[in-house]
Amino acid sequence: MSCIFRYLIICLAFCFASLAATAKQIEIKEITLRNTVLEVNHDSASDLKFKKRIYENPPRLVFDILDAHLGNKSFVYNLPTGLDITRARVAQFDADTVRVVTEATTLTALEKVNIENIGKTLFFRYAIKDVVIQDFGFEDGNMRITADGSLVPRSIMLDNPERLVLDLIGARLKSTSQEKTYQNGTEEMRVTQFDSSIVRVVFTGRDTHNREVRISNNEKQVLVLGEGKENSEGFRADNKVLSIKLHRNSKEEVVYAVESSKKLDYKFLKLHNPERLVVDLIGLDYDDALGAEQLPETEFVQDLRFGLATLGKPVTRIVFDMKTKNVIEEFKESNGSKTLLIRMIGVSPDKVKGGVEIEAAQKSAGTVVVLDAGHGGYDSGAVYGGYNEKDITLDITRKVQEYLAAAGINVYMVRSEDRFISLAERVEVTNAVDPKIFVSIHVNALITNPEMQGLQTYYYSSTGKQLGAVIHKQLLTDVLMPDQRIRHANFWVTKYTKAPSVLLELGFMTNVAERKKLVRESYQNDLAKSVARGIIKYLEGL
Repeated sequence: MSCIFRYLIICLAFCFASLAATAKQIEIKEITLRNTVLEVNHDSASDLKFKKRIYENPPRLVFDILDAHLGNKSFVYNLPTGLDITRARVAQFDADTVRVVTEATTLTALEKVNIENIGKTLFFRYAIKDVVIQDFGFEDGNMRITADGSLVPRSIMLDNPERLVLDLIGARLKSTSQEKTYQNGTEEMRVTQFDSSIVRVVFTGRDTHNREVRISNNEKQVLVLGEGKENSEGFRADNKVLSIKLHRNSKEEVVYAVESSKKLDYKFLKLHNPERLVVDLIGLDYDDALGAEQLPETEFVQDLRFGLATLGKPVTRIVFDMKTKNVIEEFKESNGSKTLLIRMIGVSPDKVKGGVEIEAAQKSAGTVVVLDAGHGGYDSGAVYGGYNEKDITLDITRKVQEYLAAAGINVYMVRSEDRFISLAERVEVTNAVDPKIFVSIHVNALITNPEMQGLQTYYYSSTGKQLGAVIHKQLLTDVLMPDQRIRHANFWVTKYTKAPSVLLELGFMTNVAERKKLVRESYQNDLAKSVARGIIKYLEGL
């Protein structure tokens, strides 16, 4: 497993650790260890600030909860024997920091620790064991691999010589005697324990390119099929994209319907020069008859193509070749999440809301900007007065996108629908797009001071500070909101995004008057237009 891959896994563990500031010190209420899960209960209804590090000698993970108070109490828990995680300790480290230390026998074990902040509880999940490969079986040239838990296969075809490399992530061999080379006619299959948590099988020979990797419905077996593609009953070859159809086509909008045999898990990415929308359907192959119906050219789409993006766990990739960049994409699931509706809406200056058109970009026309609507999906963010932060941020961010698109800026939305995306994914996607700037949009909450209102702008780097200063000033000029200052913070998305980046807190939901404004469309238009103007001013160097 590459260092980058491990790093991303660690990043994904922090998917619920939100990043807004609070003036109140968090009280740690209760700490318990249940079934190898350490639970740290706190009183923060909004967000946590934290720092996390892994040390090598001795192996330990240090997780600091900032602006937190536990007092003189300290907790030490010994984990059950048989786990690579050995002990967890929690105590007040200094006046403003509660420290959680996880001790282990290996660094790999620490990298697997899953940490989530759900509601008012931090969960440290320790019992993430490697599965054990029980058996390698052969029948008619097919290899069947059986384990005592869920397998995660990753495979790739290589050349010179032609070979199929199958990695079973988070797995180990039951016995060293399983490390051997099997012969199947002219084909050679070599099994090794590649590292402590990866079993590698390399197929080399004449028929290697005809092999196909499938996983069973209970995920405890992997079948590597030969050219005949037989003996696969009970394996997930039937998880397929069944159809891609043009659902609606007009000058205002184009809607595609993608139907599958199982609940859809998808990701999407917009690419430029040329303009493309890429949609990945995770864990789905496609039906052989899928391409039989030729879809017509539409108002926004020149052509559509699809194919398998990976081996092993299949990913069907759909690529829309777009005619224009001035399109907003919306995604909606139906039919028990087995149908995905992809709606494309044209954007032009006369569609911009708010009554006043934004100034067109001159020097910066065509510049790529990434907008990040905070929270999403089951991460609602702050919830007050029956309103969710995730909905407000998405509404405002969509409007910013419309204004920028009308001004001639190329905008990529990290999320354009109510969907959870981890902090690590937001950074990974943004860095892949390589934008000129990154702007994350949030709204704030401070239950201890419901009178607090106004604008806070957060940055990490010096370039982020320059960007934040321009947008902050523009908002104060246009919207006339209270100034709660520009602040430095170690927020994940601003710290690890390569481009100049800021996180905007556009008001406080805990202030009743400001919350009423934040949910009003006209006020959202004012905020969005001002954010867009600030972005353009920064890009134009004004």
